[in-house]
Amino acid sequence: MYLQKHPKKKKNDIYNYYSIAESYREDGKSKKRVITYLGKLAPEKAQQIRNVLKIRMSTDTIVTTLDDLLFVDHWHYLDVAFLNHLWDEEWGFSELFPLPQDSSENRKKDISTGDIAKILTFYRCLNPGSYLNAVDWFKTTACDLIIGVDRAHFNESRIYRELTVIEQQKEKIEHWLYETLKERDNASMRMVFYDLSDSHFEGTKCEIASTGRTKSHGFKSKRVVLSLLVNLKGEPFSWDILEDYTADVKTLTGNADKWAQKFGFKKITLVFDRGMVSDDNLIHLENSKKYLYITAMNKNQLPTVEGIETKRFKNFTENTIEKKILSIGLTKYDDKTYYEDLGVDNDKRRHVLVFSPYLLKTHRKARDILIEKAIEEIEQEKQSLLKAQKSRHVKPTEKKIDKILNKFNVSQFLSYNLKSTVLTKNNGSKIQTFNLIYEKNTEATKKAMLTDGIWMLVTNISETTEPKEYRLDPRELIKAYRDKNRVEEGFKEVKSFLKFQPTFVYTNKHVRTHYTICILSYLLDVTITNKLRENKIEEVSSVNKVYHILKRCVIGKIGLKGDKSRILKLTTMTNMQKNILEMFNCKHLGMNNHLKSIRVKKM
Repeated sequence: MYLQKHPKKKKNDIYNYYSIAESYREDGKSKKRVITYLGKLAPEKAQQIRNVLKIRMSTDTIVTTLDDLLFVDHWHYLDVAFLNHLWDEEWGFSELFPLPQDSSENRKKDISTGDIAKILTFYRCLNPGSYLNAVDWFKTTACDLIIGVDRAHFNESRIYRELTVIEQQKEKIEHWLYETLKERDNASMRMVFYDLSDSHFEGTKCEIASTGRTKSHGFKSKRVVLSLLVNLKGEPFSWDILEDYTADVKTLTGNADKWAQKFGFKKITLVFDRGMVSDDNLIHLENSKKYLYITAMNKNQLPTVEGIETKRFKNFTENTIEKKILSIGLTKYDDKTYYEDLGVDNDKRRHVLVFSPYLLKTHRKARDILIEKAIEEIEQEKQSLLKAQKSRHVKPTEKKIDKILNKFNVSQFLSYNLKSTVLTKNNGSKIQTFNLIYEKNTEATKKAMLTDGIWMLVTNISETTEPKEYRLDPRELIKAYRDKNRVEEGFKEVKSFLKFQPTFVYTNKHVRTHYTICILSYLLDVTITNKLRENKIEEVSSVNKVYHILKRCVIGKIGLKGDKSRILKLTTMTNMQKNILEMFNCKHLGMNNHLKSIRVKKM
């Protein structure tokens, strides 16, 4: 049945009269008939009757009042469903884990290893915390509907049992990522970036940790060293936790051999930080024939490079004009950077000198600050010596002063000597101590200033490198080394947003699994980041923003007072949420057919 309108014209006005009609079929033909005439109706009254007829014709419609409507509960949906799409459709990770079959007990698992890995990865992306809290977080989401698991089977004991199984798949995941990335964009895998970072544990136990100095938190008794290898787009494909770590420079050769064997490199360009540069490392890479490399030299190594001619920078300051910079043989890279290709030396290594007036200012300011801080502490030590309450000895005193100079790395810029002196106490006793005399070493400072603002690339890539696609000009070499911040960004994500530290597991395998979960989370993040770089969405500039927008689309449980039946409804999606889904080809996550498959109705 429906409300039928009958407009009638009287003079110059039109009046609407209404009737209730219905459609029917007779002799195979569609017909309609009027059930009753209603006469003239106000527009509001006509709409009310339409609503009543609509309710009458719908089997899903219940007549109630707002006071009787219950909003029973809700669960996060769209952010989790979105990550699930990336996990399965973008990367196909579900294929990499064992089927839900527990071979040791010869029975089917209630929840698969792959589902545990998936849920923990989503947890690291959306609400990182301890694995104990993962169970509580899981209950606030629609993961059970999206993935198709029983909510009761995701529990603490299952998580910890599966962590070891997840780590057993690590090498398989690395191979999968390497081959997938190479197949999708072979050019992005010609150059890879390697870096190390560290984290630490609080507490008294961790099988894999060792004592050592961390880069951000000083000396720690429970430190772990993390390695990461990413491609040109910042996508990770190999990672590890290094045991028996001693120094950055000693990790490269072993890892390089391992990567070559694991992935079967024919030729690849490795970009790494200057902290890993040593003659032994470079020779090892050169002899392997599989590796080209791009790295930089430490500042104290610069004067040894052939053709650098540091004296030409003698009078340079941060205000030196471009014309003067170009006059000494440098070429402009951008508004803040200049370079000179110094060519290939006798060791067949190519050097590219890079100069920046801004970096010159930074170097000089940093040195001045360190010298002043060292002088402050030396002055304090001087006063302490002149007020000594007991006799001092030469060797311990020199050791203490040298420690101050080494602490600020200024031993070459400050010199000192200890002049013996005797103090007489009130009771007449004598104290042997020293007068600490120090001065700035101006010649050493002037020499250091010659390399301020300079950094030096070193590579085995030249104009004769084969195959040709691996040849790079100086500008491309500079860009490549600058792009190494992609791996640094990866570590920043793992340690901050993904919160590798603090870590809530302690056994060797569990800590390694934790790092694997962090890397998988980072991969999902960088997938989103790269897509946002390619396709701009207004007001959506970061991974965090994407998650924040999507998490507001939830599934609610709705019911009526006095009625035990409940239905699941998805909140209305915003245009911004729809735009994000469209960008990642997953609009179906908000469509009726997909929602019906997980027993949810659309608003």
